[in-house]
Amino acid sequence: MKRRVRIGLVIFAAAIIVMLAASNVYANRDAESNCSSVCHDDSTNLSISAITSIDVAPGETFQVEVTATGRAEQDVFVLRIPSQVADNDEFMIQIPLNADDPGLVSDNDALDLNAADNAIHTFYNITAPSFADTYTLTIFAAQHTPYSTSTSITVNVVQAGPGPSIGAPTTTPQVPQANEAFTVTVSVTSADTITYVRLQYSTDSGATWNNVSMTETAEAGVYTGAIPGFQNSQEVLWRIVAMDTSGTESVSVTLSYVVGQIPVEPIELPQFHYGWLLGGPALVLAYVGTALEYYDEERFTRIHGIMLSFAYILTTINVLSLFMEPAGTWSVMNPAFLIDISNMLLFMHAWHVWLGIVSMILGSLAFLTHLGGWKTCNLGLPAVVLWTILGIMGIYLGEVFVP
Repeated sequence: MKRRVRIGLVIFAAAIIVMLAASNVYANRDAESNCSSVCHDDSTNLSISAITSIDVAPGETFQVEVTATGRAEQDVFVLRIPSQVADNDEFMIQIPLNADDPGLVSDNDALDLNAADNAIHTFYNITAPSFADTYTLTIFAAQHTPYSTSTSITVNVVQAGPGPSIGAPTTTPQVPQANEAFTVTVSVTSADTITYVRLQYSTDSGATWNNVSMTETAEAGVYTGAIPGFQNSQEVLWRIVAMDTSGTESVSVTLSYVVGQIPVEPIELPQFHYGWLLGGPALVLAYVGTALEYYDEERFTRIHGIMLSFAYILTTINVLSLFMEPAGTWSVMNPAFLIDISNMLLFMHAWHVWLGIVSMILGSLAFLTHLGGWKTCNLGLPAVVLWTILGIMGIYLGEVFVP
């Protein structure tokens, strides 16, 4: 009898347990159907937001802004970027740097920009993987043990192309005058689609740059744009920038011009011209020979001719030595330098060369007429005067000790 009672009590207790379990399952059937892979994740009153995607270059460090709110009745609210979740291990977290808990930002710590409780606003500095691909970065907001939520960012690591190729530009005019526009034409090519081509100019030595959109001409790949006019003596720096769909921007070399000023090519100063080394004795012979002739024309005419001939020969050697100079030395023969006093050295060099040409013509004629037996004062004297002026200019140009 007692045994039957015990068996009955056990069966009754088992029935009670089964009914309780069944009623619990029935009561929580909706909660079970909503349970995710981590059943304790409950995002109710818990939120996190950030960008959904970003394009970066391999190994580029980028910034992500994250905001999150927690449950008011809970504490210990944090953000984390745990390893072994999605592609998190492929990224290197620079800020915050926490070896034990990657990406940890706690509510109201130094990196939280939101002073309110249960609310975090922070910025992550993260270095992308080194290889081009599409990655998923997952950031979690967690509060105490059972509550967490996450956001995922698609990170497209794109290998940038070489960028557009900018050709040698042509300009019109070479140097603008006051209030005259400066037009630049250039060829720009790329394996990708050109995004923009811009002409940049600066009037404050490169401190700030102004953009002028360059438009494609009827010729494919050729672009043109114009810098507005400025007053004389204004220095203008300019360059060309271009970008294509690879995201790479190319920048040309920076060039410059001064409004209203003749362009100055590099001038190579004489290295073999003998200057006063031959010019000095030539002047002494010319002046002494001329003085003797004026003193006693009949007695010293022959000596005068000999001395002036030697002076001419020395001067001719002096001039011929210029042909040993580099081609850059002869660029001072540009007649425009004869009236441009903005560069006094070039101005004096130009006059030195052109007066030398005139004096050599006069000297050559005087020498030839002397050989023909005619009086040469009308030609020789102006040549000697010009040689004197050239000698004085040579002192200014630093030719006294050349070579």
